[in-house]
Order: sequence, then structure tokens, then C-alpha cells
Amino acid sequence: MAQVKLPAALTAAHWDKQKSALAKAAKAPATKLPDELKELAKLNGAIDWDEFNADNYDSEGEIAAITGELDKAVGGAVKALLAQLQTVEKSATSFETEAKKDKAFPKEPLTAVAAIIKAAKDHRDEVNASVEAAKKALKTKGDKLAAEQKKAGAGGPPPKLVATARSRLLSTIGLLVKPGGAPKPVRFMIVQGKKTTGLALAYAVGPAQEKLLKGLLPGEAPYKVLKDPKAQVIWENKSLTFVSDKLSGTILKKIQLWLKKQFKLNLKMRVRKSDGQVEEGDAGEDISDDLLKQAASAASGLTTAEVSKRRADMADDIKKGLAGPAQAQIKALYASITELIKAGKADEADEALDEMEALLHADDGGGNDTLDEDTDEIQAEETGGTGRAQLPAKEDNQANDSETQEKPGAAFTKRMATMGAAIKAGLAGPEKARIKLGMEKIAELTGKSKFADAGKVLDAIEGLLGNKGGGGGDAPGKEAALQAWKTRRAAAVASLKAVATQVANAKHASSAKAIVELQAVIKNLTEAPSTMQQVTELERWLKDDDVVTDVCELAEDIRTPLLGALTELRGAIAA
Repeated sequence: MAQVKLPAALTAAHWDKQKSALAKAAKAPATKLPDELKELAKLNGAIDWDEFNADNYDSEGEIAAITGELDKAVGGAVKALLAQLQTVEKSATSFETEAKKDKAFPKEPLTAVAAIIKAAKDHRDEVNASVEAAKKALKTKGDKLAAEQKKAGAGGPPPKLVATARSRLLSTIGLLVKPGGAPKPVRFMIVQGKKTTGLALAYAVGPAQEKLLKGLLPGEAPYKVLKDPKAQVIWENKSLTFVSDKLSGTILKKIQLWLKKQFKLNLKMRVRKSDGQVEEGDAGEDISDDLLKQAASAASGLTTAEVSKRRADMADDIKKGLAGPAQAQIKALYASITELIKAGKADEADEALDEMEALLHADDGGGNDTLDEDTDEIQAEETGGTGRAQLPAKEDNQANDSETQEKPGAAFTKRMATMGAAIKAGLAGPEKARIKLGMEKIAELTGKSKFADAGKVLDAIEGLLGNKGGGGGDAPGKEAALQAWKTRRAAAVASLKAVATQVANAKHASSAKAIVELQAVIKNLTEAPSTMQQVTELERWLKDDDVVTDVCELAEDIRTPLLGALTELRGAIAA
């Protein structure tokens, strides 16, 4: 539905035109109309009426969800708008009554205030009519979709939506399985309905994934949504591994049930916490190469014209984003989408639009719902309706154990597990900030199968766990401060190597020069600065070096944590 526009008579600009005429009056009545009209414009513009357009949605789940949002708006934003219209009408009427007591009062302001009174009444009627029209259209669309589902006898989401979601999920997993992992960190979104818990994976998760998942869970509103911007999804021990403190093995089991029923996928899944503890989902199967190839080559039927229209509909948000903190990423994505559309790659362009949309709405809030961990559905599946658990075959378990031992990085994972309790205790101790930073870097490195680099960071964490502190002062001891520098240096070196790999893969004319510069940065990061002069030189260089600046702006901020460690080291040396 079209935006319900504010009439010109209800704008502050319209009233401002009466200033010269009001100045001629012997005594103009006092009024708050200028401020009240400004507030009215603010409240009217805050409502996105197109959000409630039934034509934007193609599933019962989406219709149910947006109907709920409309009900919230009626009790909130719309209610506030209607109340402000009444306030404006009352003020204008009061002004008119007082002004007419002066027989010589200028006519222009009286004409303007009469227009305000009429426009306020008309606009209130228009808002109420728009709400009722939106409710009716949503109900009609919902009934139509329900009838179509009933006629088809499917009772589930549209087949095209299922095929698209399955293809995208497997395509993302295919990137994770490759040596070195996905080129960028993969995030997750979970949407939970009344009975079912669904999953989406993408480089950035936002409105597109939420809409997709709700469409896959028709008739299950109200929904709960969970995303973890600090988490990462990696491929580890032949399992889809969620490096997150917000998930549990129980939620993964719910997702596994949904994947089996919806996509016929029986995936191995696990959660790894920041302290190294692992929670396993149910036993799953290996993903065949043929399955991943099929997913990578599958087309959704989307056309470039549809993608172009979607981008055009996002024009206002994109314009705002290009003036915001993510402008560089949005600009790069826009250019990439343009090239993909020209090349006829509609699916890839649409996924890039998903990523852009997530960036544009990164500060919208949401995604922090507490998911239901009730296990009734899981137990029903495990017992097969008999009340007795169905145990996996012993041979399968033995085969899985053998595969885990052969998996690259298994030794690192085992080491992490043995250090789990110590890391957990360390995260509650005086070195918790440095240990947390190191664990975040380990999650990033293991996601790219860089276990050797992750091992170096773990070495530094082990040193912190063994540190007893510096002698009772507020500043850490020199040894502790030096260990903190080594931890952050190891993390920075790993990041720089990752950037160098991306530059090399780009095969640009200036790639060789850029790699040499990155290697020079690594060499300049003194491994163990022990004197005040070395600390001072490192600080000056980190603040002024152009290559460091480029890395911080375009890839990852390595400067801030390194300077923080040097500040602590400076204090420890001076003590």
C-alpha cells in the first residue's frame, strides 16, 4: 500500500508562511501549533505503510507475522499519530476562536488555521481507513494462501521457497567445507515457531533471512528470532560447528529435526563455546560431494529483472547506508550486484542484496529472543513413537570416531577440550579480557582451518592461564603484560596473513606489492619488546603507518588491541 502522506496544510512550513500576516495583528493568540505540527510530521513519517502491504508477502507465516506487526502499530505508532492529530486540531480550533474575537484580525491566518482543522480531521479518517484496508487485504491474502495450501494438500510452505532455502543452505555449507573455509565469516539466524525451529546461514543475516524462515514455518506465529553477531559457523570434525555462547545442543537437535523433515538433510551439528566446551547435536551423516555440487548448480528461477526491482525498492535505505558507518561495504556490494546482474547471475546478485540489506538494518535491534528448549518433539523423534530410544549402530559410532581422529585439526580440538575447564576459569579471572580476545581469534582461525596459527594463539592463552599476576599493584607485571602483547600480536599476524591470502587470490596488478607491504608489517611487529624505546617506536609506527591504516579501515582493526597491549606494557616497564 502507498505511504499515507501528510497534507501540505499540516506542515510547519505551511504555518510559517503566516508570520508576516500575524505580525500585523494587534495581538495574535498564543499557540503551540509550530511545534505540534513538527511533531505530527515526525510521527507520520515514522510509519512505513508499505510494510503492511499484503502484496509483499507470499506465505501464511509471513501474513500472520505482519498482521501481528500491524496490530502492534495500531496500539503504538498509529495511536500516537491519531492522538497528535487531535492535539493539532484542538490547538488550531482554540487559535481560530480567539483570533475571531478581533474583528480586524488578518484573513490569511484564519484561512490557514481553518485548513489545518479540516486537514487534521480528514487525515485522521484517512489513517483509520488505511489501517482497516490493510487489515482486510492481509486477511484476504491469508485466506487465499490457506485455501491454496488446503487445495494442494501440502500443508507446508511453497515448494519454490523450500527449494531456494535448501539450495542456499547447501551452497553455504559447500563454502565452509572447502580447504581454508569460506572467504568471509558465516553467521546464523534461527527462527522458532510454535512447533518448529529453522536455520539460515549467510555472510550477514537480516530481514531477508528472517522473512525466508518465517515463510518456511507457515501458521506457527508468534515467532522467536535469534542471531549472534559475534558468533561464527565453521566446518570442524566433519560437522557444522556453531562457535557461539548463545546456542545449546538442544536447540541444534530441534534444527536437525527440521532439516530432516523440510530438506531431507541429516547433518552433523555441534556447538563450541568460547571456553572450548563442546555440545553435540544428534548423530548425523556426511554430506556427499555430489549433493554439494547439485546445490551449487541449482537455480531458483529468479530473474535479473526481479533482482533489479528489489534493489530499486531498497533505494532509500541504500542512500542512507551510503552516508553511514558501513558505506564502504555497501558501496562495494552495490558495484558487485551491478556486475552480477549484467552477467545474468540473478541468484548470486540476490544473495548479495541479502547481505547488503542486513548491513542496512544492522542497528534495527531484534534477534535476541530466548528460544524454547522443550525436548518433547526431540524425544518423540528419538523413540520413534515407541517410548524407547533408538540407538545408533555401534559400527557407525566406531567409524565416526575414526574419521574424527583423521580430521585435520583434531589434535588442536582435543587440546582445546583438555584446556576447557582452565579457559572457563580464566574467563572469570584477571586476564579475562585478553583470554576472550584470544578465543575470538581462535574461532576465526579454525573457521578457516588455520589450526597452526590458532595453536600459536592458544599457546599465548596458555601462558596467560599460568600467569599469577604482577606483585599486587594495579598495573600488571611485566611478564603478564608481555604475554598480553604476544597474544594480541599473534592474533594480528593471523589477520594480516588472511588479508594477504585474499589479496593474492584477487590476482590484481598491485597484489604483489601489497603482499610485500603486509609482510613488512608482520616483520615490524616486534615479538617481545622489552625496553621503553622499543614500546615507544612500536606505538609511533602503529599510529602512523599507512599500510596499518589501510588494513584497519578495509579489513580488521588490528591497531586498537595492539596499542592497548603496548600501553599496559609501558606501565609495567615503568613500574
